[in-house]
Amino acid sequence: MSSHFRPPAEILDELGITDPSEIVIEAIAEYCGATIVYEPLEGSEARILGAGDRAIITVNAKAPRPRQRFSAAHELGHWMRDRGKVAFSCTDRNLVREWDEDNPERRANRYAADLLLPRKFIERIARGMPPTFASARTLGETFTTSLMATAIRLVEFGAYPAMLVCTQAARREWFIRSSVVPAELWPLRKPGAGAVATRLLSGNPSAPVEPTTVDADEWIDHSEASKYTLVEDSRRMGQDLVLTLLWWKDEAQILSLRDGEEEEEDRPELTGELTFGSRKRRR
Repeated sequence: MSSHFRPPAEILDELGITDPSEIVIEAIAEYCGATIVYEPLEGSEARILGAGDRAIITVNAKAPRPRQRFSAAHELGHWMRDRGKVAFSCTDRNLVREWDEDNPERRANRYAADLLLPRKFIERIARGMPPTFASARTLGETFTTSLMATAIRLVEFGAYPAMLVCTQAARREWFIRSSVVPAELWPLRKPGAGAVATRLLSGNPSAPVEPTTVDADEWIDHSEASKYTLVEDSRRMGQDLVLTLLWWKDEAQILSLRDGEEEEEDRPELTGELTFGSRKRRR
């Protein structure tokens, strides 16, 4: 990690920022030694060139304002984390798909999210909001951020058990879960035929545009999933890309797994086997 690294929360505190309207990315970047300029770009959403303690971040002038802000914050993340390594030119793919594997693009995305959508603000403003795209859209208007970036933070720091799944060409690209979703629950590599996302990707005109209750086994890879339901809210983001918010409005499956974990912890050891979730390990 660069010796120049400064966590976004530290920078926001130093600048006395206490409200989303005060997160002016141009001023924050200047404070960190980077000047943001806007020019039409082809083939990339933003790029950064640095020398010594100064950098120029160029952002696509033709992009919507939420995308511009995130692109600028993403490049600032490179400046703070990767200074002195290489020059970066970041495309739509970097901003949309790099949320899973640990690499410089993912770390820059995370930096941008922490800067533009601070946890302490999200937890306060999103209190009581269900994890739906309607909620994400409302929050996005408050923070001037994209639907996807806002949905990620709503899942991570909202109060409800939820996941955000990115599906490309009918296969899972990446997913993010809230801290209250047990580690045993994973989304399928490919959503089931009854999933709204599957219908959207197939071009089905009757696919619901509102949050819809579906069987959990359309999405969740768990032996007991067929016993439960969840709420699916899916949005098409491109020709072959769908974002899906999954919400356990009825938390029976979550509670069942927690109860099972407690029973395992309280059970006397008789067989010499240790159980970890659904796996057993022999001593």
